Amino acid sequence: MRRVLFFLNPLLMQRRNRRALVEGLARQLRGEGCEVELQDTLSAHSAGEQAKDAVAAGFDTLFVCGGDGTLFQVIQGVAGSEATVGIIPFGTGNVLAQNLRLPRDPVAAFSLLRRAEAVPVPLGRISCKSPGHAQDRTWYFTIAAGMGVHAALMNLAPTGSGKRVGGRAAYFAGGFRLLLQHPVDPFDLELTLIDGSRRTLQASELIAVRVPAINVWRPGGNLEAPELQVAIVPATTRLGLAHASFHALLTGRSANGTNGSSRLPYPEYVTATQIACRPVQDHTYQSPLLVEADGEVIGLKRASITIAQRRLRLLWPR
Repeated sequence: MRRVLFFLNPLLMQRRNRRALVEGLARQLRGEGCEVELQDTLSAHSAGEQAKDAVAAGFDTLFVCGGDGTLFQVIQGVAGSEATVGIIPFGTGNVLAQNLRLPRDPVAAFSLLRRAEAVPVPLGRISCKSPGHAQDRTWYFTIAAGMGVHAALMNLAPTGSGKRVGGRAAYFAGGFRLLLQHPVDPFDLELTLIDGSRRTLQASELIAVRVPAINVWRPGGNLEAPELQVAIVPATTRLGLAHASFHALLTGRSANGTNGSSRLPYPEYVTATQIACRPVQDHTYQSPLLVEADGEVIGLKRASITIAQRRLRLLWPR
């Protein structure tokens, strides 16, 4: 690394002398002859353009000092480029950092990243209807993307204040409230499986996953694989969704390993290359069908998900 940029989420730098910590990391690199700059993300959605500008300016390494949301925005600007990205975990979930086996301590994580190789990781790609845009927008993701009640959970605190105050407990409490209150609506789902066959069904939950683990949930994705691990809950009731969620999070039981005798659904896991989600025709929706990627609500109504041709050069300690 020769020219290095630290991207700082300013909302996460406000406590525990975090900014001074990052400045100390920058001094280490400067002492070794690197050209280093620090830059705050200007808004929740500006980091992509800032990262694109940084690549154009010749920065070869970008350290993202934030959480999964900050990283998601940065990826939009560096996907497919030769720039290398490292994650210094300051967020709430830090899901990607968890899957890279990075320590939660930022200094320890930085120490590992400096010795890590850059691995070209296939990115997920999702296109969906985004509010305020006439045409569908396309996003890249590294963790997961999908549609259903879980997407509404990501929309509980769009400013991030709930996460910063309550941490992971805020997600679990919010998820419990949603299971009790949020409409459980169906949507049409079409999957292209890895053997080329197609499958259609109605579902209440769909999550296309790239990583092996999302906190306590173990969907079994693979960051280096050119396909999507897909978790599905077929169209069901509120009780059915609670049943499937319980087994996904706590027991690991799935429809793949049951005999189908239960009246309540289990999560089902399939491997796919393409996914299309659409509203059910003539169904009245009490609440919009939301679409999320890497924990960020990005659209509504419909989504198309696949593996992108672009890759991300990710610092990954082995």
